[in-house]
Amino acid sequence: MNPSQLSSDDSVSGNQPQLIKTMRSDCVPELDQAPSAPLMNRRASILAGLAGVSAFTTLASTASGAEEKAENPEREKVHALLKAHDEAMKNQDVAAILALMAEKSAVMGTGPGEIWSGHEEIKTAYEHFFQGFDKGEQGFEYQFKIGDLAADMGWLMASGNIKGKKDGKEFEFPINLSLTVTKATGKWLIASLHFSTFTSADKK
Repeated sequence: MNPSQLSSDDSVSGNQPQLIKTMRSDCVPELDQAPSAPLMNRRASILAGLAGVSAFTTLASTASGAEEKAENPEREKVHALLKAHDEAMKNQDVAAILALMAEKSAVMGTGPGEIWSGHEEIKTAYEHFFQGFDKGEQGFEYQFKIGDLAADMGWLMASGNIKGKKDGKEFEFPINLSLTVTKATGKWLIASLHFSTFTSADKK
């Protein structure tokens, strides 16, 4: 494989996933938040974190984008995959989300037990996530991103802020995320997704 550098400027049963209220504040970088925007609860943090995955589409800088595309044209297909995930999440379309996941895919959150593997568990998790945000309302801004892409596997790490609305009320909070993508039968799919957030209790 000839990796091409891409750097630049969430088990469920039938029950609702356990939402952990706190986590170590030193697990994520301190990032500025809008003083007028309230912090989200754990569920909202999880769903908005997932919604932010498609920030991968802005990984390359203007200066290096053309060169990277020439070296590895598959990069644009990975960008399209993650943009499709973002749109499906925003539109609360679980079928579309599952179509983007590998057969043995998994999603991991911040706290103990926050892991969902396989399409059935991921489907249940996303259906709960949809209850915590207003359809069509999401936003994200990342200050740091790094990743790599090879012939049939890629990875991404990013850190920044998530913005959105719940019942018409705005929120904003920091998030870290990482994911891997895999190429199966000529098609890029999400193999794993891991996100972490913190709430107001972590800032005491």
